[in-house]
Amino acid sequence: MGQPPTTRRYELLCAIMLGFGHLSIMVGYDSGSFVLESVIHSINERNPDVISKYAGYYGQAVMYILYMIGCMFSPSILNEVGSKWILVASAICFASFPLGFFFVNSNYYYFSQMLLGFGYALYYQGNGGYMTSHSTRKTIESNVNIAWSIGCVCLIISSGIFAGVTSMAHAPSPNSNFFFFSRIGKLLFGVFFGASVLGIVNFLAAPGKDVTDCIQETKKKGTFLGSFKQTCTALVDRSMLELFFLFSVLGTSSSFWLSIFPTAMNFTVANFEMTYLCAIYPLGIGIGEIFMALFITQMSRRHKDFCFQPAMILGTVFSILAFFMVHVSTPYDSPHKPTREDALWFGHSYFFIFLIGVTLGIGDCCLNSCRSVICALAMPDRRAQAFSISKLYQALGSCFLFFLSPIIPLYVYTIGISVHLIIAMIFFFITARRTQNMEKKNDENEKNEEI
Repeated sequence: MGQPPTTRRYELLCAIMLGFGHLSIMVGYDSGSFVLESVIHSINERNPDVISKYAGYYGQAVMYILYMIGCMFSPSILNEVGSKWILVASAICFASFPLGFFFVNSNYYYFSQMLLGFGYALYYQGNGGYMTSHSTRKTIESNVNIAWSIGCVCLIISSGIFAGVTSMAHAPSPNSNFFFFSRIGKLLFGVFFGASVLGIVNFLAAPGKDVTDCIQETKKKGTFLGSFKQTCTALVDRSMLELFFLFSVLGTSSSFWLSIFPTAMNFTVANFEMTYLCAIYPLGIGIGEIFMALFITQMSRRHKDFCFQPAMILGTVFSILAFFMVHVSTPYDSPHKPTREDALWFGHSYFFIFLIGVTLGIGDCCLNSCRSVICALAMPDRRAQAFSISKLYQALGSCFLFFLSPIIPLYVYTIGISVHLIIAMIFFFITARRTQNMEKKNDENEKNEEI
């Protein structure tokens, strides 16, 4: 006798728990990225022999190299152990990173970055696998954005954490506008570690049963080596090559917003008196992400394929607008060193940084929704590979950016990534149209078979 059909309420529970797990592990990683280079710079200034002053950038580059390698094998691991347990393993890897800031050591720092990179690959593979096994074609767009909106609450929590830590900490020296690593800093990373542990518990408790008529069943298919071969062939699939520009721009843009721009804010001497910038910025991003995720959820219920062309246009426009706002308000050399240079038009203020964050959050949510939905639908026979390759190409973009970060002026980022976004939109439209035509033909064939 078969199992009883699952309900919409069960789907929502799965989406909510997936989103809460994302919130738990990302509150540490995303928040840490906002201040990582400043923290490393501060430690190096006090003890130059402990760690390189650019280890924040180079460590993240190492992380993305392991991320890329992990993406090649994560579909095979998913096939062997299933999405739930791969999510648990990824949360353990995320917990290893903040733990290292209780005893700063260069070797452990780079080792934890390697673990983090592999955990990143596992997490997004598990995320995609869990979402497709706990959603139907009718509910995938809605579920993706419900989980995403809950996950992005991590940015609002980060804002609260930074505001609390800033109010507790003593003001830094006017000669060094860095986030000094003191007991308060260790408390901050302790909170991040605790959040990661909460993520482990959440994924352990998450429901494992697939929903009725799910997009992709949790069932082992073939061997580990066979799945790896599928990943290799999917790398050069037409759809994946067309989507390369979208996946890679998600890497370059997210790295800019999570690390490069926050560092630029901290290194701008004119911002010294604005001690709450690190709290205002993620607050704006979080509000933008959550607002847009809820908006897309409602629009997807009313308009099929809203996460294709409409969301992509919105994502491109708002992302380019955010880069323009940074371009005119931030000194060109601020990503590299403390600077007293003037911006092109005007400097930062709390309101303007908040506005940049909201604009960025709206654009980023649209782009990530497009990526999640197209990966679930463009390659029906190789969905796990599609999710993995999307992250591999994203990691490639991030890795490229971080290795060049010590020498690239700000304006190269803002102009170059904006052009990259336009190219990504054009090629995304090509793949989206072909996917829509493929689904239309499949629906017609099913109707003919019923007749």
